[in-house]
Amino acid sequence: MDHVTEPQAAIDQTSTNRIGFAPALRSRNFRLFWVGQIISTLGTFLQMVAENWLLYQMTGSTFLFGVVGFVGLLPVVPISFLGGVIVDRVSRRKVIIVTQIGLLAQAMVFGLLAVTGHIRVWHIVFLDFVLGALYAIDQPACQAFLVEIVSKANLANAVALNSAIFQLSRGQAASGALVATIGAGGAMLLNAATYLAPIASVTRIRVGNVGRNVERAPLGVALSQGITTLWKRSVLLGTLSLMATAGGLPLAISLMMPAFAEQVLDTDSIGLGLLLASSAVGSVFSTLLAARLGTGGRGRTLMASSFLLPLFLIAFAGSRSLLVSCLILLMIGMLQSVLHAMATTLVQVNVPDGVRGRVMSLYGMLIIGAPKMAGVLIGGVAEYLGLPLTISLGSLLAFLYVLGVGIFLPSVRHLD
Repeated sequence: MDHVTEPQAAIDQTSTNRIGFAPALRSRNFRLFWVGQIISTLGTFLQMVAENWLLYQMTGSTFLFGVVGFVGLLPVVPISFLGGVIVDRVSRRKVIIVTQIGLLAQAMVFGLLAVTGHIRVWHIVFLDFVLGALYAIDQPACQAFLVEIVSKANLANAVALNSAIFQLSRGQAASGALVATIGAGGAMLLNAATYLAPIASVTRIRVGNVGRNVERAPLGVALSQGITTLWKRSVLLGTLSLMATAGGLPLAISLMMPAFAEQVLDTDSIGLGLLLASSAVGSVFSTLLAARLGTGGRGRTLMASSFLLPLFLIAFAGSRSLLVSCLILLMIGMLQSVLHAMATTLVQVNVPDGVRGRVMSLYGMLIIGAPKMAGVLIGGVAEYLGLPLTISLGSLLAFLYVLGVGIFLPSVRHLD
């Protein structure tokens, strides 16, 4: 069994200074998993840029961005509950391999349809539905898998590094350039190829049944245990809500970035790539910061980034300069990366192992669902009010919500 024992955990802990900001990378299993996830997530966000650019070129409608996103959300809620139970009962390693193969097939079909010119809007809607269903199982499995591949002493660092993948890949500089060079179909096929990396890496990992639920409670009880765990720990529920509102809003707005780049900033796919790259640069710096943070002050850092994010989004909505917008997105990338890392770490280190899969399925539901729901609202309202005003109003509502959490749930600030 490859899982690190407690003596090894102590060795990992004492060598943190030598490893620097990434002691979790001492684990061979985590290194394999992490590299595979980096490559796969780069492809996933390349697909997002290509899909949104293709959809906008086909329809010219911001509202359809939200509609497609909403359809992708439909399978997330019911499947997430069942997926959490599966993750707590079945080998997480096997679950990840199966879902990654499914994601590869979905991307391959999408790419072939686009390359051959047979792609239609209903194809995009259906394939987003399939994508949402697969992610509803894959994401909680990946999150819960972390406790099996690193020592408990390095779990928080592993969570921060794993969260960094999502943030760094979201703003990859090559997306716009690749879409302009090889087309949306080529980008989709390239994304399909990236799924080979996590399939190969996870196949090489050998772990035991760490944290597995062996009690086999009745399905109805098992389905509800994740919700009741969060309900009894309101501070964790508040943490997730901040990630869904303040942290999810920039992701919803990123879905509209092709339209914002063309309508507001009057730029092309290269300019779109620069906008996305700017948030990536901010994420690089904040990722190093998040990984170095100790166990103190995580709750305060979470609240501070949650307060600042909506304010910078309002500033972004008011910008009409590509340079200024890129600078603002750099700050947004920094803040969102820190918020995401803090929220994920706080949930992971404070949730019981026996219900980890079910709690992380709710986490995944919020990660996937909140931006898509916000995207429906923003896309629809933007048809009438325009993107800048709509983004400003949405950001103001998010700021007011964060203020409410700070006033009525002050325990979030003290969570570590």
